[in-house]
Amino acid sequence: MPEAATQEGEASGSGSTRALRRSLRFTAAARATATTWSMALVRAQQSPGSQSPQEPSVRSNTRKRKKGPAANQKSKKRKRTGEEEEEEEEEEEEEEEEVSSAHSSPIREPHIPDEMYRLDDLDTSKVIQKALGDHLEKIARHMGLPTLNVHMCRASMCVLDDPNLVPDRESARKTVLNAAHSVLGLSSSIGGKPLARCCGFWVDWDEKTKIGIALTTSSLICTKSASMDSWLGQEEYDTHAEVLVHMQGGVTEKATLQYHQKHYDLAFFSVRMDRPVHILSFNDGVKHSDQVFELGRDEESFLRISHGVVKILNPNLLERYHYMHVHSADPLPDYGIGGPLIDFGGKIVGMVNGNTSGSFIPSSILVKCLHLWRKFGRIPRPQLGMKFWSIKFVDIALAENILCKCNIDDGLIVKEVSLSLSFSLDQNIATPN
Repeated sequence: MPEAATQEGEASGSGSTRALRRSLRFTAAARATATTWSMALVRAQQSPGSQSPQEPSVRSNTRKRKKGPAANQKSKKRKRTGEEEEEEEEEEEEEEEEVSSAHSSPIREPHIPDEMYRLDDLDTSKVIQKALGDHLEKIARHMGLPTLNVHMCRASMCVLDDPNLVPDRESARKTVLNAAHSVLGLSSSIGGKPLARCCGFWVDWDEKTKIGIALTTSSLICTKSASMDSWLGQEEYDTHAEVLVHMQGGVTEKATLQYHQKHYDLAFFSVRMDRPVHILSFNDGVKHSDQVFELGRDEESFLRISHGVVKILNPNLLERYHYMHVHSADPLPDYGIGGPLIDFGGKIVGMVNGNTSGSFIPSSILVKCLHLWRKFGRIPRPQLGMKFWSIKFVDIALAENILCKCNIDDGLIVKEVSLSLSFSLDQNIATPN
């Protein structure tokens, strides 16, 4: 008697579980006719000789699945048991779940009757939890689709949507998307420990070797920077650091350091690619007040963009004299260091280095350095041991005073001279009082 009661209880529990499964299936079908219709289309395509899909009818619990000839002969010789019918029913449910789990199918929220929650049955609870978990997984898959993935969007308005900054949005949009093919993300590590992350862009391609050259900032492999004063030269670099190039779509490739220049804060990396890289042309005539776009990639390789206006200033005593500056919404972006600055025509006007607020290396310097590296394999630079100001960029009152006192309206002002340098000032060089 106890044994019979146990079997009856197990049968009752399994019956409630099957009832819940049927309830979830038919409720979901009633809530999402589009999904039911797509499932009918799938069955219609699988059925030979069908000309047009018909509305799906409620499935009979005793419906037989189509089998091969051998299976049909066996089914004639013996009568199917209730356990076999249950197994086939579960297989059909799994097939329906596979169809409904496709990325293109709509999201269906499972309807679970309140009385199901009141059932003190472990199997029922497992089915409920699985239904809810599948629903959340489907939402996550949908949000990962290219058309629905909004996680890469910034909370603030895109600069392309501001008519005060970008009068012709469509033209600027095409320019940015074209330039984005050349923008890279780079990351470095030493012994598996992350070191730095920055951006870069393609500057060369060899069709024979299938190797592209990426230009970025040398801070990618900098292990120590003891002082904010760039002139002290206290930076230390690890030329054997592991570097990866991150491209759009989550593709990564290993990069090899070819050369780095400490003074100009440049580094060249070679990357083997299976297709030609996209190389932008340079505009070495960038001028004061030119409008530019600053491009880069974040940690997930999504494109980031900022708008700015070029400013030509005399450097402070801590930064290099070849820097130019851009006044933008992101003076110290965490994604754009090493990335390109482009004009509204899509040409490169500089590379962001981020040593000081808004600083970048103009394209005129980049083009010369690239030419020297290609020709000599290095970038030589004379050690002058002096810091300069340009008379063109001093305050207009000071410029007038220099013109009146020295009869000079163009040239360099020597701000500092190294103690180790033996140098006598020429009379034609203007010096501050």
